[in-house]
Amino acid sequence: MRITPSGAFRRDLRRLDRSVAEDVIQALELFCSDHKAKALNFETVRSRKGYFTIRANYSVRILLRLTAPSEFDVVAVGNHDYIYASYFRK
Repeated sequence: MRITPSGAFRRDLRRLDRSVAEDVIQALELFCSDHKAKALNFETVRSRKGYFTIRANYSVRILLRLTAPSEFDVVAVGNHDYIYASYFRK
């Protein structure tokens, strides 16, 4: 897997506590090496084609957008409500 972090993701990451930011980096490293790892809880965002989430820890999710086979943009990071309210409003 190849990932490209967006500017929004980088801003979100800077706002997190250091230990949570480390969880995010570890989750992305695991995603690159084994995107099917059970710990990531890789899920399709049902309301939007091409978007997926993985978990950094129990409460923090990472939003990904498929850009090409095996290539993703890392769109955002935050809790469930932040991700879905910010990116998938109706």
